[in-house]
Amino acid sequence: MKRVNAVAACLVMLAPALQAQNASRDSSTWSRVSVSVRYGVFTPSGNSEAYSLIDRALYSGAATLNPRIAGADVAVRLTPRWSARLGIESGERTMESVSRVSPATTTSPVAQQTALQLTSVQSLGVEWRAARWARAQGAGADRARLILGAGVGTARYRFQQWGTFVDAERLVAYRDDFYSTGRGLFEYVSAGVDVPVTRWVALQGTVRQQFGAAPMSDDYATFDRLDLGGTNVSVGVRFSPAELLGRR
Repeated sequence: MKRVNAVAACLVMLAPALQAQNASRDSSTWSRVSVSVRYGVFTPSGNSEAYSLIDRALYSGAATLNPRIAGADVAVRLTPRWSARLGIESGERTMESVSRVSPATTTSPVAQQTALQLTSVQSLGVEWRAARWARAQGAGADRARLILGAGVGTARYRFQQWGTFVDAERLVAYRDDFYSTGRGLFEYVSAGVDVPVTRWVALQGTVRQQFGAAPMSDDYATFDRLDLGGTNVSVGVRFSPAELLGRR
């Protein structure tokens, strides 16, 4: 609840920013828009029953179940330091594993696969340019900018395990395919660095910490909620369409 209140307070700060933008008449709405594309990796926190089961039953555990994420963002500058941000992303990761328990009839490894897909992930938040480092004598573009952010989002997931498994009580091997799908809400905070290359493009690196969970279903309906929290580390490119097209 404290995290939700903190994010809500940050979003409330948009109200004065929206009023302040009316005072800025030196640029059009189009020139305040920037677009980012990024690629990274999401490492789940793993604080749920499904992850604990993987750690207990399979080698090498859930540590490698970290989806590769591709995403895009649109940011609208509200004031010189505040922006509203809308993001979309998706990704997946399939890991191969081996049962820690061997069936009574053989000592051969019993292999299976686990997949985590994050699809239809949307987020809405604010960005604050906390600091900037200008070039010598302030000429030209900034050398770098520190960007802090916060917001909320929604994510749809698919969690699936298939292959051969071992009944730990009877030590019998069997084949099966288990899955669960669901959607949940999350909150996030982020920190990133933009490094301008030209007037219209900048390289960026971002670390985002998110918190949330989604209900499990189907074969995992008796499990607790699937943890959607974790750390998202990405690199990408931010560009200004107005600058690129020569508009002012």
